Amino acid sequence: MENETKKSPKKKIITIVVVVLAALYVIFRFMNKETVIEVTPLPTVSVGSPEVGDISVETSLVGTVEPGDVYYVMPKAAGEITNIYVQAGDTVAAGDPICDIDNSKMVDSAKVSLDSAKVALDSATEAEALARTNLDRMQALLNTGDISQQSYESAKSSYDQAAAAVESAKLQMENAQLNYDTQVEYSTVTSPVNGRVESTNMSMNAMASQSSEVCVVSSDESNKLTFSITDRLLSELSTGTPIKVSKQGETYEGSITRIESLPNAQTGLYPVEAEFEGSDSIPKGAKVKVYFDSESSEGAILVNTDSVYYDGGNPYVYTITYNDEAGAGETGKASAEEAGETAVETAGETSQILIGEGNRAATIHKNAVETGISNMEKTEIISGIEEDSIVVNTWTSQLYEGAQVQVLPAEG
Repeated sequence: MENETKKSPKKKIITIVVVVLAALYVIFRFMNKETVIEVTPLPTVSVGSPEVGDISVETSLVGTVEPGDVYYVMPKAAGEITNIYVQAGDTVAAGDPICDIDNSKMVDSAKVSLDSAKVALDSATEAEALARTNLDRMQALLNTGDISQQSYESAKSSYDQAAAAVESAKLQMENAQLNYDTQVEYSTVTSPVNGRVESTNMSMNAMASQSSEVCVVSSDESNKLTFSITDRLLSELSTGTPIKVSKQGETYEGSITRIESLPNAQTGLYPVEAEFEGSDSIPKGAKVKVYFDSESSEGAILVNTDSVYYDGGNPYVYTITYNDEAGAGETGKASAEEAGETAVETAGETSQILIGEGNRAATIHKNAVETGISNMEKTEIISGIEEDSIVVNTWTSQLYEGAQVQVLPAEG
């Protein structure tokens, strides 16, 4: 027992020493703990200034190539078709016969009227000659005092009436002759223009009517283009508006020649006609693509379309101010000359904000804007930023009002 009692103080001393050493080790390790440094690179963006220029929106539609002018040839008199001179595909000149129509009854009637008019004119001419002779005789008697002035005036009145009757008979004769010639002319239907017979609608011994065509003739003038537009485009286009026509990889320049002011009753669209270079190289009836500027604005403030973002349907644009310029805040201040690492102490630790060489630190601003015309490349800004604003052209999820970024140097 005495031996065990003697050994106890020794054990206690050893235990105390071990505890002290352990404590010293812990204190040593704590005192020599390495400082934790967090490296935080700023988001990198590229920027640019708005442009001032013109912008337009190109609209494309489908059009049809048609003959320059199409004539639906109708007889001017009804009757039996006695001769046919053309068929579909034939080339004709203006005045060439298309068919003959038997309107002999109308011709005979006109001939009777013409003969009657000739007889009436002959009678009136003879009566005028007699009245003229009588007037000359009465003039001689008046000069010698053998008749009174009243008798002379009566003779002169008779002559004037006879002369008026001649003029009336001549007019009736002219009308009768015109009617006869017209009826004779109507017996042969002719082509109104130089061109091509596109289709026919006649057969031998069939009855022709003034209300239906016997054939369709297209003129040999250049082809035209037809397409239709909505009422929204009606106010944007006018005669002379430039267009482009595309077919099988070929593009042709042209312009609008006619816009109907009333819509088509079936489609509700407004018919448009245009002419373009090389139209004769495209077959009639072919479908082509038509391009034209439907909206435009001049002297507008323009930004890249990809630089415009939307929040709940409301457009906005990010801009920046450089932190190293006069009036900039202290937060994140760094310049191209200070490029590298900037130390910032937070909560007993040290973090480093990295800015690449040649880059500049800047602060992000979110600007609500009003936009105008927009196409695939540019968007018109009506309000919200100025011409000298610096617009962010690249997207990162770290963009928000007041965010710190580093800006790449301008290219070129």
